[in-house]
Amino acid sequence: MIKLLRVAVSAALPAASLSAAPQVITLEGEVVEAQVDTISAGGTARAGDGQWPLDGPRSIAPAPPAETEDASDGRVVLICGSEIAASGIALVEEEIVFQSPGFGEWTVPIDAVRALRFGELQRGSRFQKGLLEWEASRDYDTIFISGGAELQETEGLIEEIDEVSLIFDRDGKLQTVPRARAYGVVLASPLLQEGERPACSVSLAGGTRLRADIVGMADGRLKLALVEGIELDLPWSSVRRVGIRSARLAYLSDIDEVRSGLRPIIAPRRPWQRDRSVSGLPIRIGEQTYDKGLGLAAGTFVTFPNDGPYDLLLAEIGIDSGARGRGDCEFVVESGERELFRQRARGGEPPQLIRVDITGCSEVTLRVDAGEDLDLSDHANWGDACFLQRVR
Repeated sequence: MIKLLRVAVSAALPAASLSAAPQVITLEGEVVEAQVDTISAGGTARAGDGQWPLDGPRSIAPAPPAETEDASDGRVVLICGSEIAASGIALVEEEIVFQSPGFGEWTVPIDAVRALRFGELQRGSRFQKGLLEWEASRDYDTIFISGGAELQETEGLIEEIDEVSLIFDRDGKLQTVPRARAYGVVLASPLLQEGERPACSVSLAGGTRLRADIVGMADGRLKLALVEGIELDLPWSSVRRVGIRSARLAYLSDIDEVRSGLRPIIAPRRPWQRDRSVSGLPIRIGEQTYDKGLGLAAGTFVTFPNDGPYDLLLAEIGIDSGARGRGDCEFVVESGERELFRQRARGGEPPQLIRVDITGCSEVTLRVDAGEDLDLSDHANWGDACFLQRVR
């Protein structure tokens, strides 16, 4: 049962495969098998005799929780970037009410919500682009309606959502869309800018991914702050992974590239993506979903400048789970004409943690080469790909 505070609710140097044991991965890419017992309000994570300041680990993975199937039929996206698995989404008196698998009923103010989706995400849809790319606030909500080959969209102000229909005001007149045809809504309030969002990403069983600041963890309960006025109190056993940011770390998806190129063999041209797989969906390797990272198809390279004092490249690599066990390619890291790293990955394999020394490299190139099956299904993910400054 998840408990919302103040908001109503019920109910490596070589690549290393990441195991299912509880782990702490340090910023430098070292894997420590340890179960975190507490996180203090001051920001110290403790596991047995070990402890780290909260900006010391790059991620914390508790022992895998009992799997909660994603039985939801949609998503609620908050302005902080949290994406919550949801069913039965309704708008009741300026509040969004929904059920989240394994956690019961949530109620959040509509001002904290960025988007609602009532079905499975359509790859490359205008809805997805609107969700991610519309940075300025808008005068009206955008309603996406399914039917035909592409989603239809219209603007208005959402008035009511229930299990039967979605009602919105367009030019002073109420319009009704049958709920079965309502695909989603991108609300007028934009996502918070990256620097304004909470520092941590928390993946939960059941498909929910939260952007939050950690208030503390003790007695098996994790307390999080998402946006102003919304805090969560949830069982630590429901947590799959906690990703933590540090001032010593720069995600590649936040850095402007120097150059890039794409030359497929027989697969369709799929441009590389920031914080998404090449198909435009969230980055997922095995059972792990990543908020940050890069999606590349085989035959693609992208070069980033190393303008900061960075001397390590870290990432968790693998074929996207959407390839359904297919795919065979090689992940390559280069600087100029010098190859720094090469590792083969096949579909269905767990993520592999890589740690590449980039000391003295002014530019770093990530490339994906096709494997035995040419470039079919080679949807290569670089989860949490980042540059890091080591402590001297």
